[in-house]
Amino acid sequence: MTNTFSAGTSKAGRRPKKSFWITAGIWLLLLILMLVSGVAGAFGAWLVLFALFLIVTALYSLVFGRRSWLGLPHRKGAGAAVGAGFAALVLGFVATAAADPAPSTMVPLAETKVVATVTATPSPSPTPTPKSRLLDECASEGTSFVEPGGTLNCTKNDKGVLVWMTEKDSKTLLAERAEVTRVAQEKAVAEKAAAEKAAAEKAAAEQAAAVQAAADEAARVAAEKAAQQQAPPIQPLLEAPAGDVYYANCSEAKAAGAAPLYIGQPGYRPKMDGDSDGIACER
Repeated sequence: MTNTFSAGTSKAGRRPKKSFWITAGIWLLLLILMLVSGVAGAFGAWLVLFALFLIVTALYSLVFGRRSWLGLPHRKGAGAAVGAGFAALVLGFVATAAADPAPSTMVPLAETKVVATVTATPSPSPTPTPKSRLLDECASEGTSFVEPGGTLNCTKNDKGVLVWMTEKDSKTLLAERAEVTRVAQEKAVAEKAAAEKAAAEKAAAEQAAAVQAAADEAARVAAEKAAQQQAPPIQPLLEAPAGDVYYANCSEAKAAGAAPLYIGQPGYRPKMDGDSDGIACER
């Protein structure tokens, strides 16, 4: 591999490049900012950072044999730059350690007096907090009790026990119970109205059926009466004379007092029954 360092480097080749001045300006600006910030050990910290940067850059030139931003002309110069970087690193650590003040283990007299005074002062005994009567049993529903936390109302809980509740919880519970009662009452009224309506409809149906039955019975009775009025009266059976009775016509039967002749009676003949209703010689 050809070494990029030239043994006979001219003065123009050793002249720093533009990158050298840019990098140097950046490090100088960083130093100014750290000093202006007023942080203790700012210069030592800057020197440590710069030394690390110098060592890395010089090692690059030394290992790969290429110029870096330092513009080192040969490997010997790169080795010297590495040594200078380590020296600057040690100086930076020393400067940083010297800038940090050693922590003092001595307690100032004023602080000692304050501590002693505070320690000697007895702490006040805490005031006992009164016990709240919340959820304790009470005697009379609707009564109130005022305590530091607020007003308590005597209200019956879900188990039917009178206890002290906060005013808000008591109002909420009573409102819920009132709503449940209202819904139950409305349901009972609706069920009662439905039952009354059903009973009224049933009574009306029964009354209509009774009226219809009475009308049917009256029609049946009237029909029977009309049938009875239309049917001829039943004549008592006359004692048939001895032997066969024969009437030539209805006139003879009427003259003999036997008319009308009913079927089965002596002297009855179908020819004399014109309408074939079983009665001959009808009046």
